[in-house]
Amino acid sequence: MCKKTEFTYKDFDRQYPNEDACLQKLFDLRYGNMEACVNCGVAQPVYHRVRKRKCFQCDDCLFQIYPMAGTPMENSKTSVLTWFKIIFLFACSKNGVSAMELKRYTGVTYKCAWRIGHQVRKMMDEGQISLQGIVEVDESLYGGKARGGKRGWGADKKTCVFGMIERGGKVITTTVKGRAKEIILPIIGSSIIAGTTVFTDEYKGYKDLATLGYSHATVNHSKYQWASGNTYTNSIEGFWSNLKKSLAGTHTHVSAKYLQSYLNEFNFRHNNRKDVVMFDAILNQLVDC
Repeated sequence: MCKKTEFTYKDFDRQYPNEDACLQKLFDLRYGNMEACVNCGVAQPVYHRVRKRKCFQCDDCLFQIYPMAGTPMENSKTSVLTWFKIIFLFACSKNGVSAMELKRYTGVTYKCAWRIGHQVRKMMDEGQISLQGIVEVDESLYGGKARGGKRGWGADKKTCVFGMIERGGKVITTTVKGRAKEIILPIIGSSIIAGTTVFTDEYKGYKDLATLGYSHATVNHSKYQWASGNTYTNSIEGFWSNLKKSLAGTHTHVSAKYLQSYLNEFNFRHNNRKDVVMFDAILNQLVDC
C-alpha cells in the first residue's frame, strides 16, 4: 500500500490528464474559497471555463479570471500541463533536475526548459522562517578553484554559503559575501529564536552567540573533534555534502549568480520531506507568489 506522501506518475496522470484539469487545479488553489465575486459582489459565485482561453468567467457579470496571472506561469506560451509535468519531476527528484533532462522529458526547447526550471525554483522559495530547539550552524564554500596549492578558504572565486539546521527539523541556507561575524550574526539573529541551543565549530566568528541570548556550545574540528556528547554539527555538514554531490552530479556546476535559487530548491525539499505530497507542496506555493 502506498504511503500518503507518495505521488506516483500514475497518480499524476489520473489527476491531471489534460490542460483543462491543470487549469482547474490552478483556479481552485487561488480562487476556490472565494465568498463573493471580486467584480459584481454576488455571493458564492459560479465560474465556468471559457473555451479557447485560459480563464474562468463569472456566470452573473461575465467577469473573467485568469488563474495564471500573477504567478510564474503568467504570459507563458507553454501549456499548463507541461508546467505541471516539470513540477512533478522536481517533486520526484531528491537530487534536482537539469534543464537538459526537462528538455528530453517534455520536448520543449532547452531555453524554455531552463527558464521554467528557474521559475519552479522561485516557487520553492519559502521566504523567512524561524528555527528553534537545537540548531546547528556552519559556513561552507562552493565552486571556484584551488589557488597556489591552497584549498578551502584559500581558494579562488569560491562562493560562501551559510547554513542553519534544526535537529530533525527545517534548514535555512543562503549565499553570503563572507563569513565575518558582521555578516553571519545578523542572519542568526533574524532566523533563530532567542534562547535556542546553537552548536557550531570553533570558528571565532561565533564566540559572541552567548551574549546574544543563545546557549552556545562548540566542537573543535581543527583538533579532529567531531562530537562531544550531544554537541556536534554533523547534520549541517551532511546537508552540505548532499547538496554539493547533487549539484555536481545533476548540474556539473552552478554559477554564483544562480546558486541561491538552487539553495532554495534544496531547502524546500528538505523542509517538506515529512508527511506531505511534495508535488502539492510546490503547487501550494503558487497561492503566495
